[in-house]
Amino acid sequence: MVEQTELYRLVGSAKDPHLPFSLVELRMLESVTINDRGTIDIVVNVPCHHCPGLQVLQDDIESRIRATGVDLPIAISFHGSQDWHTDGIASNAQDALRVMGVQFIDQSMKKKESA
Repeated sequence: MVEQTELYRLVGSAKDPHLPFSLVELRMLESVTINDRGTIDIVVNVPCHHCPGLQVLQDDIESRIRATGVDLPIAISFHGSQDWHTDGIASNAQDALRVMGVQFIDQSMKKKESA
């Protein structure tokens, strides 16, 4: 039986379908758990819920898990408990995204403005 921490590492290493960064680097992986029924529950917090790449990402995650010999049912949700935002993205990913032209909003300043 694969450990939950190994599952998190496997799933977290999956790459975003559009960017050369992992789910962990992009702070998109919210949780990986094995529930009481023996199902692997995965929550990926995505920036765009209508992204055509979600099926590619789901297939990649399932393939990574199946490659280890795990045959437990897998349930993947792309609706995290919070809206995805850029806070917490790994610095190497932020630097590369800036080079690609992506701008980042300082969420702490945004929170102060709304207070």
